Amino acid sequence: MINRSLGLAPGVPASSWAPGAIPPSEPSVERPLNPPHRRRGEGGAETIEMILILPALMLLIVVGLQLAMWGLAAHALGLAVAEGGATARAEFGSSSSAEAVVTRDVGSITGSLVGSLEVHVRAMPDDFVAVSATGSVPSIVPGLDLRVAAVSTGPVQGFRPSG
Repeated sequence: MINRSLGLAPGVPASSWAPGAIPPSEPSVERPLNPPHRRRGEGGAETIEMILILPALMLLIVVGLQLAMWGLAAHALGLAVAEGGATARAEFGSSSSAEAVVTRDVGSITGSLVGSLEVHVRAMPDDFVAVSATGSVPSIVPGLDLRVAAVSTGPVQGFRPSG
C-alpha cells in the first residue's frame, strides 16, 4: 500500500515508514570519472607543469638561502668590526687586539660562514682609527662569488690636555 500523505516517494510501502524515521531519498547519482572541465588530450598536463614549475621553485629557494647567508655574514661582520673599532679606539690604536676581537666575534657569531677573513687597522690623521674587514661567503649557487665588507672609523679615546 502506498501512502502519499506521509511524504513517501511513489512505490515505497507505508509499512516501511516508522514515526521519526527519515523516509528514503532518491538513489545517488554516480559522478563521471573525468571531471567535466577537462578537455580531451590534457591527461599529462600536471606532469608537464610540475616539470616546469618545480625547478623554478627550487631555484628560488636556493637563491633565497644564499641571500640569507650573505645577509647574516654581512651583519655579523659589521657587528664584529664595530666591536674591534671600539677596542682599537679604547687601546690607543692597538691593531693586534682589534684584529683578535674582530676574528673572535665573527667566529662566535657565524662559525665558518665568513671565509678568508682579512682585518686591517689603520691609524689616521687627527687621532682617528679605522678598522676594516673583508671576507667571502660560501656559495651554494654555482658560479656565484659573494663578498662582505665592513668599516668602523672613530677618534682614539683618551685624555687630551687642553691647550
